[in-house]
Amino acid sequence: MDRVPTGIEGLDKKVGGGYPLGKGVLITGAPGAGKTIFGLHLMHYSCVQGKRCVLIATEESPEDLLEQAAMFGMALELFIENGLLSIKQVLEIRAGAVARAAHLIDGFSNTEIDLIDECHLDRSFRHDKIGFNIGEMDIIDIVKLVPDDTDVLVVDNLGVLAFGLDIKQFRDKFDTLNRVLNERRLTTVYIMDDAAYKSTHQIADYSTHGAIKLFVKENPYTGKMERYISISKMRSTPISLDFSLFEITDSGIQLHKSKNVEILG
Repeated sequence: MDRVPTGIEGLDKKVGGGYPLGKGVLITGAPGAGKTIFGLHLMHYSCVQGKRCVLIATEESPEDLLEQAAMFGMALELFIENGLLSIKQVLEIRAGAVARAAHLIDGFSNTEIDLIDECHLDRSFRHDKIGFNIGEMDIIDIVKLVPDDTDVLVVDNLGVLAFGLDIKQFRDKFDTLNRVLNERRLTTVYIMDDAAYKSTHQIADYSTHGAIKLFVKENPYTGKMERYISISKMRSTPISLDFSLFEITDSGIQLHKSKNVEILG
């Protein structure tokens, strides 16, 4: 199976050279575990390789994401300028809906209008009208935000679009999304926060080709907090189920050798 390098040397070695081409991989973890940085590594390395990339941002602004990437030596602005990278600001449409409901603003921003048009939502309706909420983007609307010539997609954070769905609704919609993107041969990383992951009974693991879990735990011998990664699933790939310690350095994620670690809770 062909691979798409993750942009993290130690992780590539653990998963046979990278994420499986054209498949979906789920990354979950607690706040501060490094989920977004894993996604930024993939975006940066893929753009350097000339691949067309899309990052769907449901929680952070493009400015914050670009600043984060730059902190780790991954300048992304040039790729936006030359058309290799596009950041879709789903955060904008969520925040705008809440602000309109509170009568803090009136109308739609240019960014919202672009997203609404791409998703074919009807902005002639107002947020405060019964039966319609412009802020309620469906998980499957993600497909409409991804151009046909896209090679690599990162969705950060999928969990935001899962709230309000029951388990069956989420499973059906996520299965559909993943299947459509697989048919389009998109290599996709879905980042999902721990709260949404647990509230949906961890069922997202069953939909994707791979599942990676990030942990932040106290080392009982040193008393220091440490980050660990576990690759619980990667189809068509021989993997170790041992946990690996990793650090967030000035150059981003660095993995250390696997070790036997007991992760509780």
